[in-house]
Amino acid sequence: MIQDMMIDEIQELKLAGYTVRETYDELKARHKKVPTLKTVRKYYKMDCAPEDNHSKVRKQMAFDVEPFKSAIVEIVERNPGCYMSSVYDVLVERFVGQDGLDALPGNEQTLRNYIRHLRESGQIDEKAEPRRRYDVVDVPPPGEKAQVDFGQWDCGGGLVVHFACVLLWHSRLLGVFAQDHRFNAEEACRALHRFSCKCGGRVKTLVIDQDSVFVSEEVYGEVFETETFKAFLEEQEMTLWVCNKADPESKGCVENSVKFVKSSYFSARSFGCIDEVLRTLPAWVERKNRRIHQGTYQVPQSVFEQVEKPALRPLLPSLYEAAPTFLVPAPVNGQPYVLHRAVKYSVPWEMCYTTAYKRVIGPKLHIYDDRRRHVCTHDICGVKGSFVRLDEHRRQPASDWLDTAERMRVRWNCTDFQHFINGFKKENPDRHLGKQLAAVERYLDEKRPERAFVADVMAACCRDFRYRYTQFKAVYDMMEARRVIKSI
Repeated sequence: MIQDMMIDEIQELKLAGYTVRETYDELKARHKKVPTLKTVRKYYKMDCAPEDNHSKVRKQMAFDVEPFKSAIVEIVERNPGCYMSSVYDVLVERFVGQDGLDALPGNEQTLRNYIRHLRESGQIDEKAEPRRRYDVVDVPPPGEKAQVDFGQWDCGGGLVVHFACVLLWHSRLLGVFAQDHRFNAEEACRALHRFSCKCGGRVKTLVIDQDSVFVSEEVYGEVFETETFKAFLEEQEMTLWVCNKADPESKGCVENSVKFVKSSYFSARSFGCIDEVLRTLPAWVERKNRRIHQGTYQVPQSVFEQVEKPALRPLLPSLYEAAPTFLVPAPVNGQPYVLHRAVKYSVPWEMCYTTAYKRVIGPKLHIYDDRRRHVCTHDICGVKGSFVRLDEHRRQPASDWLDTAERMRVRWNCTDFQHFINGFKKENPDRHLGKQLAAVERYLDEKRPERAFVADVMAACCRDFRYRYTQFKAVYDMMEARRVIKSI
């Protein structure tokens, strides 16, 4: 059956002055399948194309009868995105089994063709879906912004590679850092600093998504960074730009980079361990940075070297360097502190009699242990002779009484036991509490009384507020004497 578009084409060639034979030859040159010369002559001799060329041969559509037509129009108009198989199922539910109807007049493909006909003929009123419109974002000046986003790829065999993409917005220079577990805030900051070191400078603004690694909360546009990331921004003197959700204007470049890493690097490679990724990924990134970028039609590495690198700000030392340098040894003696410019700064107690290392970055003093691992950070104090101590470095009260209390609970537990222990905690200083309870425990071990008698003694102590060892011993001896007298 000749298509309507072919008939219109024959009429156009006729109006252009083509003969029948020339029209036929032209159709053969344009299309693989053309009607016969006789058919071409038939439509060539018509004054105009017929309004309905297929009216004489068109079959009656199976669902183009009531009540099916009205039901189909109603279903599709009410549910514009529905599947045809679901429409067919609704028709079966409504009509099969009623009025002696054993089956619908057509199958699912017949229904699909009929709905297509209704839509093309305008018999189904479909509202146009709203489409998002957004403006083209101007490329920021060189050295201004870098975008950051995360992705992951399942390599099979239990290996899931998590990677971070950092993209210089102006030059499109890409950096990718991978590992075998999700990035936390410290690892993400370390990756950002590594990228800055690779570029030889710092950008002014980081453009990020609302990742929990960087942002803990966002309230009506007010962003609360995680503690680690906020310290990194202050250390590197960077500002932050947090993208809105579904915001291709601001984060489309780096999202495309994540897709590019997945399609161009991971899709054609098989990895058995993370070491293979770490060995091959840097070389792949270098190769891609030296090829023409399909969005800018420029080579990112060339644009970076010529334009953006001179605009970057100088590097600053960072707490998140992979291998910190310029660490100054600071020996720790019997007291847990290090000395810096006549000011004492606290360290954990377990660092006594070891060698600590210190490093000043801006207004902060960072302290490392003897294995060059970061331990703590202090605000530098300008008052000589001061002692700056963090709360977590204060000596904790003795906890030996807990072990004594638990041993006593096993042997002498009763209704008033916890009340008795709480009273001892309140009446005795922390440094003497363990000694007091240990004395009570030894006394009971020597006497070997019955559990019921100890329960009565503890109840009497709680009633009369006797919460010291001597008071407990006096109550015990008094009640024991009374019991002896009663037995006589």
